[in-house]
Amino acid sequence: MITDLPDLAAMEAFGARIAAQLQPGDVVALTGGLGTGKTTLSRAILAALGYEAEVPSPTFTIIETYDPP
Repeated sequence: MITDLPDLAAMEAFGARIAAQLQPGDVVALTGGLGTGKTTLSRAILAALGYEAEVPSPTFTIIETYDPP
């Protein structure tokens, strides 16, 4: 599936749609080169879930866990 995300608002909306489908215990795996938007998408998903803490780049970690409120 290819999704055109031309700006930050589109990325945030996409992240919110993903967040709405997630259930406790789900795992989200992101792949892509540097600069493809993995961090921005991660932040958008977590923001939609109500997470307010800092979200580091997922590129440089093997596993990054977040505990939503």
